[in-house]
Amino acid sequence: MAQIIDSIIRISINEAISTVSTTSVNTMAVVGPASLGPAFVECSCSEDAEVFGTDSLLYGMVASTFSQSACPAKVIAIKAGNFAEALDAVKNAQDAALDFYHIVAKFGDDIIPSSTEFTKTGGWNAYLGENFKIIHLELDDTSNGFASIRELSQSLLKSTSDRVALYQHHAAGNIAASIVSIRCALDSARGTFAHKKVKNVEYDGYKKSDFDALVADNINVYTVAAGESRVFMGSTSGKNVLLASTGEKSPASFIDGIAKDDWIRFNIQTKIYSLLGEANDGHGVTYDDNGINSVAAAILQVFAKAADTDHQYIMQGYTVNIKDYEYLKKNYAADIQARNLPLVKGRYSRLNSIHTVRNVELTVTL
Repeated sequence: MAQIIDSIIRISINEAISTVSTTSVNTMAVVGPASLGPAFVECSCSEDAEVFGTDSLLYGMVASTFSQSACPAKVIAIKAGNFAEALDAVKNAQDAALDFYHIVAKFGDDIIPSSTEFTKTGGWNAYLGENFKIIHLELDDTSNGFASIRELSQSLLKSTSDRVALYQHHAAGNIAASIVSIRCALDSARGTFAHKKVKNVEYDGYKKSDFDALVADNINVYTVAAGESRVFMGSTSGKNVLLASTGEKSPASFIDGIAKDDWIRFNIQTKIYSLLGEANDGHGVTYDDNGINSVAAAILQVFAKAADTDHQYIMQGYTVNIKDYEYLKKNYAADIQARNLPLVKGRYSRLNSIHTVRNVELTVTL
């Protein structure tokens, strides 16, 4: 009920919202060839990509993105004639302040890029690592036993290239653009890219030996098992292991795992950056135990959000360890003089998904 004092003194209370932005792991760009159009376009629907020509592969990738049952609000379309031109094209789009985390590339031929495109100085590995992005490269290897794409993946594995996801696909449709679209719409860091279905993409048929070889070499495929087509296994070319239970080689680096870690990295950076500028009524974080504890609390807030039911990126049991001011004064006086806070250490475990169940033992009793 309004009172007379409201006519004399009126107070509005607004929740302060930080203006510091956080990089999203649910943004994407598609890179491919087109004979028409500008260097890049921010697309909110497939019609926005018609400037590239509706018969272009780049337009088709954008159309695949928006044809899924769930898709992001926008996708950046970047024109490049071939994979050798793609990195510069992507850098130019980034320099234009366009936002994308996942990069989907496809060029519609059977050419398998050289691993040096990734490992050379200033190549893809360096760009992806420095900018915290993931590339999804869809290829069509026609060599016997898919030897060429497997050789590429093995070379990337040796270079610990955990931000490159390779896809082998020969049938109609754009598998990489489709699966990334769905995962960006639903949350690319939650759950897994494996065992997902897509629309308007034909699956490839494989012999079991070829399927096993491709998956073991961290190459993603879209095929049918038990009458249902799915994406297998959502991996990147970063690591594989020998299973202790069966001795089989299996991928051990996954797209969602990279996205989970990056989400935590981006959000902790943003949280601490906001704190440094806005804490203590804008005066800054005090260099004492209260200030040190506030930095730890900011990290714990991000961990708590990552572990909640809306995200499910990490398990409970996460920790943050810090040293108090007296310890730092005694052992890290130079850091204190430089106003740097050292020895802040967080620990967490990813909440991963089960992809295979290969060692079920059943006993029949009489």
